[in-house]
Amino acid sequence: METKDKLILGGATVVAGAAAVGASIWRFRRLMPKPRSFETEKRKVSCDKRYIDAGSHRIYGELMRPVDAEGPLPTVICCHGFGSSYLLCKQTMAMCFAMSGLQAFVFDFYGGNLNSRSGGKMTEMSIFTEREDLNAVIDAVVQFPEVDPQNLFLLGESQGGCVSGITAPYHSDQIKAMVLYYPAFCIPDDARKRHKSVEDIPKVEKVFNLKVGKTYSEKLLDYDIYEEIKGYTRPVLIIHGNSDDVVDISYGKRASEVYKDCEFVELDGESHGFSAKGKSTAAELSYHFLKKHID
Repeated sequence: METKDKLILGGATVVAGAAAVGASIWRFRRLMPKPRSFETEKRKVSCDKRYIDAGSHRIYGELMRPVDAEGPLPTVICCHGFGSSYLLCKQTMAMCFAMSGLQAFVFDFYGGNLNSRSGGKMTEMSIFTEREDLNAVIDAVVQFPEVDPQNLFLLGESQGGCVSGITAPYHSDQIKAMVLYYPAFCIPDDARKRHKSVEDIPKVEKVFNLKVGKTYSEKLLDYDIYEEIKGYTRPVLIIHGNSDDVVDISYGKRASEVYKDCEFVELDGESHGFSAKGKSTAAELSYHFLKKHID
């Protein structure tokens, strides 16, 4: 069959024939659980588009809220991973949180994927540019009238977990608690494995088969990420699979030892990104952790 279809899955573009399309849809359903409420009541959810100024660009995001909610609500800012998009966070944990009565804000990092709703190119992105984006998001979201500023939380997956980790210390007075899924604190070590010096870093290189610029790696070679993240002393939950071959579980375990107040959950047999079952389990664990820390 000559006709080809294009699928978007987790921020990556896949071009395939009809047979591959069916396989991709099956994989999507297997990896994406049906959203559910973690309370007896299943709330209907509204998604309100928001734009946030972040220096020379704007961040696209959506505020997900129970439609029958009144007044400010505890809110979770969700950060997607490398090459992924806000849609992954939206369809999994954020939807579950909103259906259960919390509020979630999902957004695309500038240059965070090949088709970011916030614009930008992946060759312009690094964990430090994403930290600048997250700084702007936190400062804006806490001002939303729908948001309870005393109960603001962070949740990040993979690179988004790494970015959450290096951002949180600068917002300890705003971020009540934080959840990290398989946080990619391996990023500096991975850069050191690829390059012996800044001079060795090319203008463009491939990371997980996606092109990034020199800016992605040049500040990582002498960067002590664990020294950075330990500045956040409020409660943290880390959830990591013991079959993760992208971010070894040892990185999550080491972070749990660095943080002053941290719970660590190991999901048996789960790999990077989690299966549908793993995502559902992680979302439920996250919800109850967050609820525990709401005033």
